[in-house]
Parts: sequence; structure tokens; C-alpha cells
Amino acid sequence: MSLIELYLKNGSVELFEIFRGTNIGILTLNTDGCASLASKILYTLKKLTKLHLWGTYSERCTLQLPATLQCISLQKVECSAEWLCSLLIALSSLDHSVMCELMDVVLQPCAEECGDDSQARISDSRSEMQLHDMSEIKVWVTNGSVELFEIFRGTNIGILYLKTAECASLASKIMYTPKKLTKLYLWGTYSERCTLQLPATLQCISLQTVECSAEWLCSLLIALSSLDHSVECELFKGIFSRFGNLTKLKKVVSDSQIFVLVMIFVRKQ
Repeated sequence: MSLIELYLKNGSVELFEIFRGTNIGILTLNTDGCASLASKILYTLKKLTKLHLWGTYSERCTLQLPATLQCISLQKVECSAEWLCSLLIALSSLDHSVMCELMDVVLQPCAEECGDDSQARISDSRSEMQLHDMSEIKVWVTNGSVELFEIFRGTNIGILYLKTAECASLASKIMYTPKKLTKLYLWGTYSERCTLQLPATLQCISLQTVECSAEWLCSLLIALSSLDHSVECELFKGIFSRFGNLTKLKKVVSDSQIFVLVMIFVRKQ
């Protein structure tokens, strides 16, 4: 049943018991109620590789994730910081590479009326995150916020995918703090000077579908050279939109005078 994709909108304990110990490959849970009911059998699914979630979640995440999980995708989710932190901790315990897709995630505000206990739990969750090795977690962000990226401050995530220039701008404020971030993927449109604060651990930056100015690219390369170790810069075909052709791009790289420390990979998809 690993090729079966199961979509559930309204469930029950009895319905989810049908799938206990089966080999379904992909599970889509359209409500937080379904996720709560499914949690009791999730860990028994022997070939579940991808889990899609919708809904509203608070307090600590209690999902019992299967060891086979390769990707969890939060589609349209509203959640507390404590819930998201505890989910990431659970993912780190899988002890293999796993993708966490944050497609449209809104963090619930925690104002003063939340109370001291709630604030303390959030603080504890963030502190606990920093104690776990999350270098196997790949984080994909489509729509972000300042509050969302603050969750990752000082953590050990290994790979970060930023689907828009706005996400990159928001992430820049904490990007230098992840202790094991080795690869960064970017999409979007960039102009003026690159202001990304890159972590010292970065080994590769991959510009996927990117439109940018010559100034932005040159300043990115200069920032990469300051890392003072070998680093790959992958330029996919989208990068050429404002350079016209490969010859002009090579001139930009050459004029930057820092290509000795930067390995440029130009790949056509």
C-alpha cells in the first residue's frame, strides 16, 4: 500500500484503527481533530514517508511519528511556538534526514495575557531545541514571519530553503545563528546590495529561480569570500535574467576578484 495516498477530513477512532500497521505511503490530515485521532496509530505505519497537516495546534506536539517519515508538510497551520518547537524536537529524534515544509504557518501570539506558565513553556521548548542535533532536518519556508524565524535562532538545522525574497529578508536576522547550517537554497528577486548574514558553517548556497542585480550578486560573492573556507555557489538558469548571457555573468564574477575562495557552479536545469 506504499503507493496509496490517503486524504482524511472527518475521522474517528474506529476509522483510523483500520490503518493500524498498514503500509500506506502518504497521509493527508485536513483538520487538527484528524491529527489527534491519527496520532494513536501513526507510529505503526510501516512505510509512511510523507505527512500533510492542516489545522490549529497549541501546547506540546504529541504526534507519535513513524521511523520511516521523510517529510512533514504543514500546509495551512496555526500553531503555538511550543507546538512547533516540540514537533522539530520529535523530528530530530528520527535520526535520519527529514524535510519540514512550512507552507503557510502562522504562530499564535503569546501576549502578556498568556500567563507566566505559557511563557516559561515556550522558553523551555526553545532551550530544549538548542540541545538537540537538528543537522538532519531540512526546513522549507514558503510564507514566513519574524516570529517564525525566531524559532530557529541558535538551533542546529542543517539545510534551509527560502522560497521568496521576503523569506530571505526575514531569515537574514537569524541566519548567522544556526550552528550547523551547511546549505542554503534561495528563490526570488533581489536588487541593491546583498544583506544576508551568512553563518560561518555554510558550505553551499544554491540560487534556484532567482532574478538579481549585478550589485546583489557581487556583494553575495564578497560575503561568501569572508567565510574564509571553500564554499560552493550554485547559479541555476534563473540567475541570467539580468545578465543577458553567460559571458556577462563570468565578467561579473571576475570583476568581483574573490573567485579564488568561491567555487561557482553554473547549472542549466
